[in-house]
Amino acid sequence: VVSSTNAISGRQQLKVQLQNGDTYEATIKDIDKKSDIATIKIHPKKKLPVLLLGHSADLRPGEFVVAIGSPFALQNTVTTGIVSTAQRDGKELGLRDSDMDYIQTDAIINVSMRCDGEVIGINTLKVTAGISFAIPSDRITQFLTESQDKQSK
Repeated sequence: VVSSTNAISGRQQLKVQLQNGDTYEATIKDIDKKSDIATIKIHPKKKLPVLLLGHSADLRPGEFVVAIGSPFALQNTVTTGIVSTAQRDGKELGLRDSDMDYIQTDAIINVSMRCDGEVIGINTLKVTAGISFAIPSDRITQFLTESQDKQSK
C-alpha cells in the first residue's frame, strides 16, 4: 500500500480497511519523509486489485482528474477536479527542502487519477478550499523502485 507519510506519521498502530470492510494490521515498510511517500505492508487473505500508476509527466493543465478516498474517515468519497499545473515547485509552497514539483488541482481528497483510471498522484497538501497539491506518480514510481532495490540488497 502506498500512502503519504503525513497520513501515517506518529501512529503507534496502523490498520488498513478495505472497501469491503476487511481490516488488516499494517506495518510501515519504507518512508521518504522528504517526498512524503510511504509504503505499508498488509497480509490480505487473497490477492487484491491494484491501481495502475500513470505518468504524471504527461499531465497537462486543464485535464480532469478524479479524487477518491476517505477524508476524515468518510468512506467512499469521490470528487472531481481540474489540474491547474503539473509543475508547482515545492519551494513556492514554502517547502525549503523540497526538490519536487507538485501537481496542483482543485480536487479535494486523497488519490488523484485521470479519468482513464490511472493514478497520477497522491494528495498531500491542502492550502485552502479548492487548492490542493499531489505527489506526482512519477515520483512515487521512483520511490517504489528505490525501495525495492534497497529491499533486495
